[in-house]
Amino acid sequence: MPAAPSSEDPKKNATGSRETENLSELFRSFFEVEIATTGEMVDKVFQVRYQVYCVDRAFEDPSQFPDDREHDAYDPRSAHALIRHRKSGDSVAVVRLVLAGENPGQSDFPMEGPCIHRMSQQAQDLIAATPRQNMAEISRMAVSREFRRRLNEYESPTGVTEQTCDADVEGGKRAMPYISLGLFAAILQMSVKHNITHWMAVMEPAQLRLLKRFGVEFDHVGPLMEFHGLRRPAFTEAASLINGILRRRPDVWELITESGRYLPPLADDRSAG
Repeated sequence: MPAAPSSEDPKKNATGSRETENLSELFRSFFEVEIATTGEMVDKVFQVRYQVYCVDRAFEDPSQFPDDREHDAYDPRSAHALIRHRKSGDSVAVVRLVLAGENPGQSDFPMEGPCIHRMSQQAQDLIAATPRQNMAEISRMAVSREFRRRLNEYESPTGVTEQTCDADVEGGKRAMPYISLGLFAAILQMSVKHNITHWMAVMEPAQLRLLKRFGVEFDHVGPLMEFHGLRRPAFTEAASLINGILRRRPDVWELITESGRYLPPLADDRSAG
């Protein structure tokens, strides 16, 4: 009978399961990241959001969207992306990056008024010192109803619950971390295009915990608060987060950055491009 693997086994992944596959190859064998560059693709993003935020979770009133597409005033100045399931062609997850308006002000981002004042003074000072055109809010992360049903994860718009975090990434469960990482790859691609150096977000604790297990750690995370459910506000310099992933999980860095193809601009280089 072979000996049990050591706790120091280098082939173990962040969840404790033996993981010999190349993370990037494994993700791309099942999914692909698509930046929504056409009206048709943005329409698909809005369809997924309607099912998640209006029908499944009732965060928004479905009667306000007779076309079955959830959208709001921030969408015209947002970048959008989706994760597509290669075998079926289905859109399984979406995310947007809310950008500052043409006349940046104190209400550029959905989370700004309700959440920023609850964060540490250090985080508030950093937000105030960052040029607003170089900040963006990670928003409307959602996994489609059909895919959450497959994984038996109904309770969260992102498909991430405490059970997802605690389970070994095996069978169907293994898909959810890859989808979350794929969404971050999409966020990074959009950020490079729009010269974004800093990210803010309001995220479910389980999702923050799952991302942390894969080396994705925000510099500043605020207290638990009610904001469409219990969530935590977060803020980080994009380059700091990506460099941290490189130190902690080079395999995740390779997936998110496409082996260094997409790297966020440094704050000192924000005037470039």
